[in-house]
This record gives sequence, C-alpha cells and structure tokens, in this order.
Amino acid sequence: MDTKVLEEIGLTRSEIKVYLSLLEIGSTSKGPLVKKAGITSSKIYEVLDKLIKKGLVSFILKNNVKYFKAADPRRVKDYLEEKKKNIEEQEINFDKILPLLEKKHLFLREETDAEIFMGWRGIETVFQDITNTLKKGDTDYVFGASKGHDPEKTRRFFDKYMEIGKRRGIKIKVIFNESSRDYYKKSKATKKHIEARYLKQTTPAEINVYDKKVLILIFSKTPLAIMIQGEEVSDSFRQYFEAMWKIAKR
Repeated sequence: MDTKVLEEIGLTRSEIKVYLSLLEIGSTSKGPLVKKAGITSSKIYEVLDKLIKKGLVSFILKNNVKYFKAADPRRVKDYLEEKKKNIEEQEINFDKILPLLEKKHLFLREETDAEIFMGWRGIETVFQDITNTLKKGDTDYVFGASKGHDPEKTRRFFDKYMEIGKRRGIKIKVIFNESSRDYYKKSKATKKHIEARYLKQTTPAEINVYDKKVLILIFSKTPLAIMIQGEEVSDSFRQYFEAMWKIAKR
C-alpha cells in the first residue's frame, strides 16, 4: 500500500505503521501491536498517544490492560477538516502579527550587494562612481574623514575629488575628526559647496553615503574600499549621519 498520501496529510511513518496495523488486527494490547507494526516497545506508547490526540486511535481497559483500536478510516477525513480549520485560525492570528514581522524584516528585505576595491586605483574607481551617480544638487554625506596613512597623498586625492564635485554641482556634507581641522583648512580645493563639522573622535575608516550606496574607506598603506548597495542600508547610514551632524561642531 502506498502510504505517501497519509504522510502528506501529516502522519509520521511510525504513526502510519501503527494505524494500519490496528486496522488489520483490530482491538489489541501492546504486545501484538509491537510485533505487527515493527515499532520498538519503548516507542509504541509515544506513537499511540499522538494517534489518540489526532482522534485516529481509541483504547479501553480490560483487567487493567490497555487495548487499542483504530478509528474508522473516514475519521482521517475529519482529521483533515480539523487541520484545515486550525490552519485558517493560524492564518488569521499570523495576519495580526505580520505588520510587526515585516517591520523587523524591513532592513534586510532588499537584496544587498557588496564589492571590495583595493589600492589607489580602486579608490579612484569608487569616487568616480560617486561623481557619476550623483546629479547636480545631490549630496554626498561623509563622516569619519581623516588624514589617512599618507596625509599628503590623501589631501591631493581629495582636493581633486572636491573640485570635480564642485564642477558637477554636487554638495558635500562632511564630519571630520577634530584632529583633521587644520589639515582640511590647508586644502587648496574650493570649499563653497562643502559644509564641514567636527567631532572629537579618531576613526580608522571614512564613510560616504550617496544615492543608494554606502562606501567604507580605509586609508591604510594599501587603501581599501567597500561599496555596499542597498536602499535600506543607505537610509540607515544617512539617518545616523544626521544624528551625528546635530552634535558635531562647526
């Protein structure tokens, strides 16, 4: 007999063996059932209890011995109807908590991609992406900006980037580490399109937030850039920037 249908409605293989055995041998005590179903003696009561709860097996006591009997096979259909009602109730209850679950999942709902760029050429690539992605009037949000491992090379690179941003009408809001205040003031780049503030912090990385992207930059001896693409991620970082902007000093 193909038992696949019984498995699909929610019966385990052990439950199916016991139920079919009871259908064949009728009312019986534990011993003959263990032998017929091929279920271990230690497990048989556990399986029977589950079938009893599902309404597919009943029992009576004779001289303090339990005799078990399979319910009419049509009871399986009743079991399915009860299961269907339970599922409908579960769907109603789940719908009540669904908005909360969706809210918790919001941050990860959008697929997020990440890329890694190495060396100064990699840094140039990601900053070209900033200037190519942002349109006139858009803003690049930057925080954790510092001098890096090679302050002069870092300054020349950013002077070049800031001039390109100015020509394209890109605004820059930047939170520098306080230790970089003099370093930034000595920059020869035009600063009319830049709003700068400072925080007393020392961070190993700079973070740029633009469009739907987050760029994490580490200006070590060999610079490293990590570009993360995702609207929820970028929105989260942008909100964090705004919170830091409020407490940063001019």
